[in-house]
Amino acid sequence: MIQNKVGFVHIPRTGGTYLEALFCSMGPEKFINFFGTPESQIVNKLGVVERIESDTARQKCLLEIPNWNTATLFSGHFSLNIKKFLPKDYSYDFITIIRDPVNRTYSFIKKVTSSRGFKRVLTDNGQIAVGALDFWKNFQEYYQKNDHTGLSNHEINGFSNYITKVFAGCDLSNIIHVNEAIYQEARSNLSQAKYIGLFENYKQTVDDLLSMFDIQNIRYHIRENTSVSNIDTETENFIRSINNYDIKLYEEFK
Repeated sequence: MIQNKVGFVHIPRTGGTYLEALFCSMGPEKFINFFGTPESQIVNKLGVVERIESDTARQKCLLEIPNWNTATLFSGHFSLNIKKFLPKDYSYDFITIIRDPVNRTYSFIKKVTSSRGFKRVLTDNGQIAVGALDFWKNFQEYYQKNDHTGLSNHEINGFSNYITKVFAGCDLSNIIHVNEAIYQEARSNLSQAKYIGLFENYKQTVDDLLSMFDIQNIRYHIRENTSVSNIDTETENFIRSINNYDIKLYEEFK
């Protein structure tokens, strides 16, 4: 009988990092966290898994992770394109958490200001505060000019229709422009997901997933905070306009 594995498709800014910390209680033999944190997970580390399509060395490392035989769950910022590079001895299901695409993208843009080059462009070399109105005007200009300063391709992909790209199995090492065919592929794949959690109902999502993997007697605290403050109408409308396919997926699958 073919052994089944479950992949947690970690969409950035959906509470996945906290959930992975809870999953780590399963131990590295049961849970493969490609990020390699905490220290107990180093044996399973895979670096930037988003580049798997274009990186043959990373493909080889993926197959050499020693815990595939015993693991029931693996996790990372991967697209479903990872399926073709996973060990062939097993079958795979996928779970994920989705979030309102406007709020997710708003949060993601602010998060990637951890890149000094990107932050420098959007803040006019530190003259503008992150999140200020002029910061968001600079983001619109950055996006419309196809500027890639300070960011890698998989980060640039995070600004628009990221959920669609991921579930369509797109290669995140390239800049992807979503069309109807890509959207339909994502829609089909999401409909086959083993579980779709909702960031806006995060506690229930966490409870469901801990139960799914029989993780018991673990203490955790959920801080419910699903709103985005201080988002102006122009910025909201722009983010909405570049995430039209993600919005359709979210409305269907939430």
